[in-house]
Amino acid sequence: MSGSPVSLADMRARRQGWSAHELENFHRVLNTLSQAGLSVETDSGASDEGELWFAFCDADAGEVVAHFARIGGKYVVCAPFLNGSLTGKVFPDLIEHFLDRCPGRRAASFSSHLPPAA
Repeated sequence: MSGSPVSLADMRARRQGWSAHELENFHRVLNTLSQAGLSVETDSGASDEGELWFAFCDADAGEVVAHFARIGGKYVVCAPFLNGSLTGKVFPDLIEHFLDRCPGRRAASFSSHLPPAA
């Protein structure tokens, strides 16, 4: 996404191993969630085994909206509204499958599928 400002989370994610192309796909998810009315924060890191992860959280409720990981050459995404996970070897395809399953792409749909805050 040329011309887009690079956030601190993006810089940290790139340093940890997410490629610019992968980060562009995460921006697609962020834009979709934002258009659905969610105030979203992101975080990223690596597991003790060195596997990368990237999370989208509802900034208001503090709940995880979606959690992506790259594990053993495959990508995995878990989200409460998926009732499980999606996996794939081609990241843009996984992103498309994820976005296709975003319920209504409306904030009300996302909120109604999030577990209650503890």
